[in-house]
Amino acid sequence: MKPLEKMSRTEKVLVSLKEYITSGQFSVGDKFSTENEIGGMLNVGRSTVREAYRILQALGYLEVKPGRGAFVAKINEEDKETVVEWFTEHGVEIMDFIDVRMAIEPLAVKLLIERADGKDIDKLEMIHEEFKHTINSGDSIKLSFLDQSFHNTIVEATNNKLLISINQKISDAFIEYRNKAFSVRENVIHALKPHEDILNSIKSRDAQTAQKSMIKHLEISLEDIRGVIDNKE
Repeated sequence: MKPLEKMSRTEKVLVSLKEYITSGQFSVGDKFSTENEIGGMLNVGRSTVREAYRILQALGYLEVKPGRGAFVAKINEEDKETVVEWFTEHGVEIMDFIDVRMAIEPLAVKLLIERADGKDIDKLEMIHEEFKHTINSGDSIKLSFLDQSFHNTIVEATNNKLLISINQKISDAFIEYRNKAFSVRENVIHALKPHEDILNSIKSRDAQTAQKSMIKHLEISLEDIRGVIDNKE
């Protein structure tokens, strides 16, 4: 792996580590590099590496054993059949989480419009542009990370500590869902226009339209879940 630029964050570390794991150098069960070793190779702090390990563990690529370190648990992307099986098993649970997001995120986008400054909106626009540029790569981890960043940035811009805390719990629970969802290209495309509609409404300070766009986005996510399950044949 090549060292990353100093400005790189968890996203680039995550993508780099996923490529490293799936490069053919490892077999399932192999001991993986330590946080310190990865930090040295990529020129990033240990906290950034630790966060990337946490996400990779949630995605099933690593298994962290206390006192023993990290071990490779998966070396390939899931095929469609595996994704369908996962959605079939967890579909109801994910729908429950989206029900909660239906309450939280329209409120968040309203508060953002009331309270956010230009830097918050610029950050959202930058994330959205990167999401668009990443679509053709098919990199589900990077796409899911950008989607998470888009939604978390909206909530964090409210400066409401309770809302941010609740959203963080939901976001953590959604890590695996997002990766599975964005391994299906249609789901990636279905997220693009809703993100654009939400962003445009925020830029024009139109809270009512922004809330409607957020609700529509989450409704489409529900339909995507049902679509994967219903088409399992």
